[in-house]
Amino acid sequence: MWVPPAVIDLAAACAEAGGRAWLVGGVVRDHLLGRETVDFDIEVHGLEAAELAALLRRFGRVSEVGRSFGVYRIHRPELAMDVSLPRRDSNSGPGHRGIQVQGDPFLGVVEAARRRDLTINAIMIDPLSGEEADPFGGRADLRDGLLRAVDAETFLDDPLRALRVVQFAGRFGFLPTPELVELCRRAPLDELPGERLAAELEKLLLASPRPSIGLQVALDCEVVARVLPEVAAAGVEGLGAVLDRAAAMRDGLDGALPPLALMLGCLLHRLDPTPAEALLDRLRVHSSRGYPLRARVLGALSTWRAAREALDDTALRSLAEEQHLSLVLRIAMAVDEGEQPGRSLERARALGVADQPLPVLIGGRQLGELGVPPGPRMGELLAQIRRAQLQGEVASAHDALELAARLAGSSKPPEPERA
Repeated sequence: MWVPPAVIDLAAACAEAGGRAWLVGGVVRDHLLGRETVDFDIEVHGLEAAELAALLRRFGRVSEVGRSFGVYRIHRPELAMDVSLPRRDSNSGPGHRGIQVQGDPFLGVVEAARRRDLTINAIMIDPLSGEEADPFGGRADLRDGLLRAVDAETFLDDPLRALRVVQFAGRFGFLPTPELVELCRRAPLDELPGERLAAELEKLLLASPRPSIGLQVALDCEVVARVLPEVAAAGVEGLGAVLDRAAAMRDGLDGALPPLALMLGCLLHRLDPTPAEALLDRLRVHSSRGYPLRARVLGALSTWRAAREALDDTALRSLAEEQHLSLVLRIAMAVDEGEQPGRSLERARALGVADQPLPVLIGGRQLGELGVPPGPRMGELLAQIRRAQLQGEVASAHDALELAARLAGSSKPPEPERA
């Protein structure tokens, strides 16, 4: 297993201080699956929290993610490492926030692994010696493609784990054991805040080669009706195939259309705007890196059906005035499998309106130079010019100025500004 030099150096320093560092969680799982990883989680046994914190400061800037239970993040230019003590978890109240965590550096490998959710996430590797600790048979479950709870007694201490089962099923194509399905059915998901549910849903939608597998597991675990009741009420037959087709488009998108917008639009494509809005609000979905995710998805849900039919150039230009046309047409492509939305998307690209409306050619200042005063008349003329542009009758600032002059009764239009 390749391990960054910084991790090796940290593990060696822990050993010199009398402790032992283990790679844990996703980095070990992904290594054994032959997947690349950039996240290195390290669990240090045998060192008290204060001693560990002092040692870590030798390796970069340290932020204490959880001082009370010994979780630290080391920030280096080339790598971020999460370092923790072994932890005891207990549920002292409802929901994800009701979990009480206490660091215990002398807990031992078996008990430290027992607190993890699934056996495939409970494998540990010593980065110095390569020794592997697998007290709950995670390697065998990786081989067999199974999701199995480490400890049925404590699995539901964190009800969010039911959502983790769903997204792991979608990401890896693994299936939960019958016992795990029953546990997930009992998970009190109504205790969880919307943003935590949304985070796991996002992993399913963005990291799954075949989200349909995760969707089926969610149905088996009775998660859909409790987390996405609007989707369940609208019907889920064939929804998995739609999501799989969307996922095939997802990774090839450019930066203009966030993949999450496409995947959410396809997940909710059968919903009317009102229940879709209620669902997005409950999950606290608003924007993503400046993209108005909620507004664009809701707009697409009210539009994509019309985009299944042939659209002429005027219709494409006009639709782009209010909607993100690439999103609308891609939803139609994922739902229908027909060729027409794809042809419309290619034409929208050629017209320059796939990801934005046509640029405004002239504004009020130019009309003012033609003698049109501010007011309703100016607004009417600008609207007429915009309609002509959408219909393909004007395509440049010069053409727009000539049309404006005719409409305003001016004999000589002003020259357009030069770039």
